[in-house]
Amino acid sequence: MQSKTISLANHSTQHEETVECPACGHKDTGSYCSACGNTLQHKRISLKSLLGSILDFFSDIETNYVHTFKGLLFRPANFIARYIKGERNESYIPFKYFFLNLSINFFVYTKFDLANLSENTFDVEVDQLVQLKSDIVFEQLIDDYGSFFSLLIIPVYVLCNKILFPSSKYNLAELATAITFMMGQLMLLEVVINLISVVFPGFYHFSRFLVMIAELGILFVLAYKLMKDKWYHALWKSGLTLAVIFLAMRMVLMGTQEILACIYDN
Repeated sequence: MQSKTISLANHSTQHEETVECPACGHKDTGSYCSACGNTLQHKRISLKSLLGSILDFFSDIETNYVHTFKGLLFRPANFIARYIKGERNESYIPFKYFFLNLSINFFVYTKFDLANLSENTFDVEVDQLVQLKSDIVFEQLIDDYGSFFSLLIIPVYVLCNKILFPSSKYNLAELATAITFMMGQLMLLEVVINLISVVFPGFYHFSRFLVMIAELGILFVLAYKLMKDKWYHALWKSGLTLAVIFLAMRMVLMGTQEILACIYDN
């Protein structure tokens, strides 16, 4: 009955342009497809809508992004707990927040060539002459995409948290949300550290140590403030979780290196 109604509506506008249905491919006229009922109207992208989307993007950064940054900077556990409970209108989506900050960090890292900041160009060329092809590809992979390996922290943290906090009221998705928010904040810290290293190259040698301390601090805050554990339990559980994360990342990197060796060195 619905198909017949749509067909009659279309036949009443026979002089309209024939349009191919984007859903089923049937060519028809009118507002709706007589075969599947999908709309046939094609809304063009106008200059006004394009400018509006750009303004919405910057408006979103100005309000939601800043609100999220401030919340995670001053009261991270409280901010995350409220987000999980449903107060999300003024907050950035956790993965969106993480990937945006990761992109900023990646841009700074590659723009100022921080991978070779403390290395002599001649020494690098000599090393490449004696290195295996797989080692060169591996180092390039780490230099270009090393930050993306940090995504491994999410499942490892969630798994460790479920084991160390078996009576936790948070489910897997909520735990992933918590660590993703904190990782996004960590990316901004790395941006600051990288910019300082550009001005003071000697500072770059201590950057990994500072990031490690920050990672331990993030895990401690989540365990102590969000999970409501006693501080001494939160401390050792954070240290254990960090050790498991490093072990898992090391295994992934070693596995990646072995795969590259099989591809390039055989």
